[in-house]
Amino acid sequence: MERSTQLLCSTGAFSRYPDKTGYQAVLKYGPQLQVDGFELMFYPKWYENMDQITDALQQSGLRFPAMHSEKNIGTLLGQPDPQERQRGVQLLAENFRLGNQLGTTLVVLHLWNWPELDDDLNNNLSVLRACYDYAEEYGIELAIETIPGRHYDPLSNIYRALECDERTKFAFDTEFLANYQQLDTVFTTDWLWRENRVHHVHIKDSNGHPFVDGIRRYLHPGEGDVDFTRFFTQLRGNGFSGNISLEAPAIDIEDDIDIQQLHDSLAFIQSFIW
Repeated sequence: MERSTQLLCSTGAFSRYPDKTGYQAVLKYGPQLQVDGFELMFYPKWYENMDQITDALQQSGLRFPAMHSEKNIGTLLGQPDPQERQRGVQLLAENFRLGNQLGTTLVVLHLWNWPELDDDLNNNLSVLRACYDYAEEYGIELAIETIPGRHYDPLSNIYRALECDERTKFAFDTEFLANYQQLDTVFTTDWLWRENRVHHVHIKDSNGHPFVDGIRRYLHPGEGDVDFTRFFTQLRGNGFSGNISLEAPAIDIEDDIDIQQLHDSLAFIQSFIW
């Protein structure tokens, strides 16, 4: 598959689970951003209104080259009950169906998820082939994200996925990799770069403290300690040519969207795009 590097913005930058998940925010804020397209965040309530959401997004004129699959799928894939795992696979297929109708070419998956994380990763891996079978059926590339683990680090877990299915592709997350001191390691890990397996990157900053007083905190580029000049230099040097997606929310304490913060962060990332 031929790809070129493109700048995306996650619609999670102006939405939030569980209270700000309406697709209407995509229609409102999407046209205000100068990007090549969007990474559409899929929320649990969307299953009930798939046709309506599909029609509205199709008519918006916006591009959705990527989608972030509904996060609870990863929780289901780790359940001990095979029927629950299969339900997770079927929900993922629904995500693929929406993506297919929107012209999406890549879907990011939390193969494992909070709160169990990688407690039962063998369960998650047991249905990975079925996930990739559906991805092929819908003409979608499926990329496993480097999210945190409780027992192992992100790279160890995604390597297990690759051992399970050679079709496995990857999505980096700069915050999560930095929190495991793996932001440089990825560029010296040969198996990541063989056969063009790294297709997507989430951009968030990190100061090593993802929670403040028990509340999840996301940082925009420049608000933490990540050396993005070094990161992008290495990313380009390793031949990356996929999606680079801003994933840091810009929702202020009054629940308003700080559109200028999004403009600033996107302009910062754009300065590195090749």
